Amino acid sequence: MSANSDRLIMIGVAHDEVEASIWRDALEREGVAVYVKNSDPLSAIGVAPLPGSLQLFVLARDEKRARWILGDLPGDRQA
Repeated sequence: MSANSDRLIMIGVAHDEVEASIWRDALEREGVAVYVKNSDPLSAIGVAPLPGSLQLFVLARDEKRARWILGDLPGDRQA
């Protein structure tokens, strides 16, 4: 396994937690490991994340497959 295949690639920015969960579940069902990063600092104290602050990442080796899987879902990914 090369170091490039271990890089994380952002594949989308969810509008809210529900959308991020739908995308994460769809990817995990297909065996793609996914990491959701919340870039909103206020969510650490219990405040709901701002729209567009949930970023989804996959390993570089899974990027093409992940984009194909999410292409079958409704919604607007920004990455």
